[in-house]
Amino acid sequence: MRAPRCSLPFRLGGASSLLVALGLGVLGTVACDTNKHDDPKFLAPPKSFDPKGADLSFNEKSLEAFNSMSTDERAAHLEKLKATKGSLKGQATFQRDEELTEKIDDRKYGKYVVWATVPAPVWLEVKVEYQLFSDTQLLTGVAPNTHIEFTGTLVDLIYQDSAKPRSLEIKLQADSISPLKD
Repeated sequence: MRAPRCSLPFRLGGASSLLVALGLGVLGTVACDTNKHDDPKFLAPPKSFDPKGADLSFNEKSLEAFNSMSTDERAAHLEKLKATKGSLKGQATFQRDEELTEKIDDRKYGKYVVWATVPAPVWLEVKVEYQLFSDTQLLTGVAPNTHIEFTGTLVDLIYQDSAKPRSLEIKLQADSISPLKD
């Protein structure tokens, strides 16, 4: 059995078929811009969501200062934050919440944990992730990627300054967690 013949433009040899192929390729890239999609307005963050510039514990200015501290200065700064109840304030996007069993090591910080991340690096390429612990469930009925604000007391901080990209994992005992409003 023989294969069907090609249509006229592709039966032409050499330069003609090359020009047709290039023309279709240019037309295809001009007509369809698949890399740009406008996010729906309902997905846009509230106006009050500003993890870089707002008066938060780890905003752009404070993270730059934290990064420039020596190891001893960082340790002293973290001890001060741990000793001051309710001193940590932050904003992030809610990812998930979990109830911890007795066998989990982090259970000593609270029965419930809320995972939240800052979607874009706060300073240079430093990514920030929060684990918000509490003995009562402070946040319920919230969809993933909801923008939240919180206050609490620092219990642990892991700063991976030699990794690329650098990351900051902050664990705190939360006093309050609430969705951000416009």
